[in-house]
Amino acid sequence: MSVTTMLAPSTRNSAASSTSSGFVPVSRQNTITSSEGAPRSVRASKRYSVTALYLSMSAQDRDLEIEDELARVQKTLRDLKSKISSQSKKNFVLEKDVRYLDSRIALLIQNRMALEEQNEVASHFDESSEIEGGTFPNDQKTQAYGNLFYLLQSEPRHIAALCRCVSMAEIDSLLQTVMFTIYGNQYESREEHLLLTMFQSVLSAQFETTPEYSSLLRANTPVSRMMTTYTRRGPGQSYLKVVLAKQINNLIEHKDLNLEINPLKVYEQMIKNVEEDTGALPANMPRSVSAEQAAENVQVQAIIEPRLTMLMEIANTFLATIIDNLDETPYGIRWICKQIRSLTRRKYPDAKDHIICTLIGGFFFLRFLNPAIVTPRSYMLIDSVPSEHPRRTLTLIAKMLQNLANKPSYAKEPYMARLAPFVANNKMRINKFLNDLCEVGDFYESLEMDNYVALSKKDLELNITLNEVYATHALLEKHSEELLSGRDTQHLRILLEELGAAPAQVPRKENRAIDLPLFSRWEGNIDDLSAALDITQEDVYFMEAKSIFVQLLRTLPATSAAARRPLNLRKIGDTATTMKDMGMFRKGMRGLELLNQLQEMGVITDQDNFQILREEIEQELVHLGSLKEKVMEETKKLEEVYKTIRDHNAYLVSQLETYKSYLHNVRSQSEGKQRNAGKQQKQQVLGPYKFTHQQLEKEGVIQKSNVPDNRRANIFFNITSPMPGTFVISLHYKGRNRGLLELDLKLDDLLEMQQNNHDELDLEYVQFNVPKVLALLNKRFARKKNW
Repeated sequence: MSVTTMLAPSTRNSAASSTSSGFVPVSRQNTITSSEGAPRSVRASKRYSVTALYLSMSAQDRDLEIEDELARVQKTLRDLKSKISSQSKKNFVLEKDVRYLDSRIALLIQNRMALEEQNEVASHFDESSEIEGGTFPNDQKTQAYGNLFYLLQSEPRHIAALCRCVSMAEIDSLLQTVMFTIYGNQYESREEHLLLTMFQSVLSAQFETTPEYSSLLRANTPVSRMMTTYTRRGPGQSYLKVVLAKQINNLIEHKDLNLEINPLKVYEQMIKNVEEDTGALPANMPRSVSAEQAAENVQVQAIIEPRLTMLMEIANTFLATIIDNLDETPYGIRWICKQIRSLTRRKYPDAKDHIICTLIGGFFFLRFLNPAIVTPRSYMLIDSVPSEHPRRTLTLIAKMLQNLANKPSYAKEPYMARLAPFVANNKMRINKFLNDLCEVGDFYESLEMDNYVALSKKDLELNITLNEVYATHALLEKHSEELLSGRDTQHLRILLEELGAAPAQVPRKENRAIDLPLFSRWEGNIDDLSAALDITQEDVYFMEAKSIFVQLLRTLPATSAAARRPLNLRKIGDTATTMKDMGMFRKGMRGLELLNQLQEMGVITDQDNFQILREEIEQELVHLGSLKEKVMEETKKLEEVYKTIRDHNAYLVSQLETYKSYLHNVRSQSEGKQRNAGKQQKQQVLGPYKFTHQQLEKEGVIQKSNVPDNRRANIFFNITSPMPGTFVISLHYKGRNRGLLELDLKLDDLLEMQQNNHDELDLEYVQFNVPKVLALLNKRFARKKNW
């Protein structure tokens, strides 16, 4: 078995910290050269490769021993990445519930749901926000499931096959387990690369079973849902924040900028404006016209013309930002683009380059960028839903980018043809960008090394819930006939037969998160690296010596005589053996022993002060020095991503709480009507609760105020709930007995406004933010079980 390096000179020693700071982007790992630029021999390449492997195997353990600044910032980054992975999973689960409840609450608002259905919806709330930890009920089952999930993780073809079998109704449950549990460590190279291998298998099958390339990756299928879900993980969110957030926020600041170019809508607005200004319509302006008549209207054309120019300017700024940030694009997304190009060329050898680019663009824009542009609030790129005009502009920008990436079709929306110059001027530019996206290296050899590392670990485990285990088992069982009909499935067959029938899902409140130990029934731990990786014992000793002396130098005080340049390796080892710390003593002894062994083997000599080894150690230390700045920079970026994900989590939790309270109110009323038909129910009045103008402004409830600054301190609001689901908001001025105005609100109306993206609630003097009002009412009144 051959393992050759893919590390370029600038990163070839970076694996010393790759495990602790996140895997090195493989897109920058290309060639095998020496520090002087000359090609290395295969044996030398293997040595560098295995050195990288050895140094990365126990990076986290070493960080526990080494207390220098680099170790501390690496640990901070590692912890942050773990939090992002964990929080991404929680958000995915919450989003599933919100999607389900969105549709059910819509029926409640329209009074189309029976009490029995309301009870079924209520069952979705029978769980706490956090799943408690626990242990597996049965040790024998623990071992069996540990074998099964190790097989599923390390041989992605099984999951790929399962993904091709499941229905749309089943895919979300499977994706939760696959994307956020089995391969949930989004910044760890082995899991990421195994997940991408699974994608390659799924895409390959999709290409094989799709006769026409024009229909590839278009329909809403389990495969397309997988691809979209992949882009929603931490690295994808980070990219969107960096590339799109500023552009979108700049745009939505212009709330009154109307760039509508649909002639019929422009004509209707023009009619409305004329009526408001003059009170009547002139004879030559009929109220209703066809789309064609509106497009031919001279006044409409005059309104649209400057809008077209501005739209193309805005779209160009979006496009320039996307192209300029090519290197920010997550490696996994670029690698999927590369597979789409490669598979298209193999399956359709006659396909032209621009056709291939439309398929790449179909994934990159349709599944990744455009959803974030159209609904930036759901991607937490902005703080609130944009107002009507910016929202429409963002939709048009997304359509323009999609037309640019794909073959444009104006059959359904002929007015978009007026933007064809944007497509014509940028077609070559976008095709080059889409091809550049694909220019990344592969990871197969580094994955081979990562798998050896996994086999060498004694504590490989998966944090997974009981219901995820049982649901995955149930899907494997349901589709076993198709899954086990392929080649090399005997191991999966054995494990499924031993496990027997899949257990039923436990109630949500009984669900537990467990740490499931992973290990293979058919592969033992790797103890002899030299045999496993087809390298010599000299290589193993060399990489171990390099790792030990790097650790010693990172641990010794900078003022120590042993740390002075030029390095004296024997002096470093001797110094370590005189220290009271037993760890340092053992490393010092082992380092000296390795120097002697390597010298006896003729690999190094003390005549030149062990120059080859010393230079490698120096290079590693230089790299680690520059790595600290990179780690700190990455940490800063990911802190922003984590904050965004946490904010999104809070938004989803608030949404669920609102639904929960609303459902409680509806069910209470329904049950009350059944129990007290014909009787007047006595309702408890809650409130009034008082809020100052300053308080509501600070909390974002007031998003715009017409009250003069010098009077705001005297303004306050009272909110009362005279009956469940009904609220009265009154605006008061200090010193006056009566309120200035009063507004009656129904919870149904607020929820409907939120569903329709109507973000503003106008109180004449102030404009409230609808989601923030709902959150405020939920916080103040939900505890009373009143609405």
